Amino acid sequence: MVRVSIDKQGYTGHILLQPNISLSWRSNKRFIASLGILSMVIASYFTYHGFWVVMPFSGLEILFFAISIYIFFNRNNHREVLTFTADKVVIETGKQTPEKSYEYQRHWSQFHVRGDDKRDIPRLSIKSHGRELELGAFLGYDEKIMLIEAIKNITRSFRQSGAFHKVSEHPGR
Repeated sequence: MVRVSIDKQGYTGHILLQPNISLSWRSNKRFIASLGILSMVIASYFTYHGFWVVMPFSGLEILFFAISIYIFFNRNNHREVLTFTADKVVIETGKQTPEKSYEYQRHWSQFHVRGDDKRDIPRLSIKSHGRELELGAFLGYDEKIMLIEAIKNITRSFRQSGAFHKVSEHPGR
């Protein structure tokens, strides 16, 4: 998911990137609980009729399913927030709160797009002073194209506004 929030100047603001997750963690817990209850009702029926070995395997099935959902949700529940100001680009990554933060000087950084073929998902990265960071690696093709277009518009507005030259001027000279 790509959410763009840019101010009226067109070159400062935020872009929120996060993978599309069909259910929240709360909804996943409800789904696991309802599946567990259904599985235990069925296992109880078979246990009542003498097939007691079904009950432990039913419990293991639900445990395995719950662990799998937790691992998937934990790996795919992260966000990237790109913040554009007049003089820098800040990228913050994390799950609920920023865990890592990367700061780039706006007038020295460049965005690069590789693999812009219809068969391949393009890769977008920011480069500055020998450092490179890939942005939105978890996004699908359409979302990646939306992100690339948003960044093109932001950088175009930044250059046209003259803010690039105002920031790079040295005061007092």
